[in-house]
Amino acid sequence: MVNYGNYQYNYIGDTMEYKKIDLDYNSLDPYIDDKTLYLHYNAHYNGYTDNLNKYLKKHNYKYDKSPVYLAENIDILPMEDRDEILYNLGGYLNHSLYFYELTNVKKDIPVPFLNIINKYFTSYDNFKKTFIDMAMEVKGSGYTFLVIDKNNNLRIINTSNQDTPYYYGFTPIMTIDVWEHSYYLKHYNKRRDYLEDIFNIIDYDKVYKLYLDNIKTK
Repeated sequence: MVNYGNYQYNYIGDTMEYKKIDLDYNSLDPYIDDKTLYLHYNAHYNGYTDNLNKYLKKHNYKYDKSPVYLAENIDILPMEDRDEILYNLGGYLNHSLYFYELTNVKKDIPVPFLNIINKYFTSYDNFKKTFIDMAMEVKGSGYTFLVIDKNNNLRIINTSNQDTPYYYGFTPIMTIDVWEHSYYLKHYNKRRDYLEDIFNIIDYDKVYKLYLDNIKTK
């Protein structure tokens, strides 16, 4: 099971269902406006969470596995409603990571993680530029991720709609949501401005922790 600190795949009381993560912040203004944050968290994220639980309960799922386990072992999912489960499972996982890694507290990137970024991308500035350039290439709706591949290397990848990197054998440790609902109220059609802004509120302590928790020791 992937360990995400407070980004845990817990269950809710007797109802036994996946739940949204709790936010560590009330506002991300001026980088993300409060109305967008509210709607994104309480409408979009909530919708994927509720629909995932609805389809799983329809098939009498016992909630004895983490959502990550389901994403990495999709063959165990029922054929009936599998597409709907995968879509909402991806939406649940992607939004959980997105909201988990944001912060309204100014933080420096941890030096050990900065050294890792420099190893793979030559510098933090180049990492940021590469990430933003990749995110600008997403056609329509999707996400850009920093992932760990099967060889323990860091890569930046895009996925479409609500596909999660787990479906393709990658472990995500950072993401930016580039669906228009993530930024349109404040940034309109200026996706690059949104991307530049969001890099001011990424909690690299959490990204680094995910890296350490999920890197395979040799």
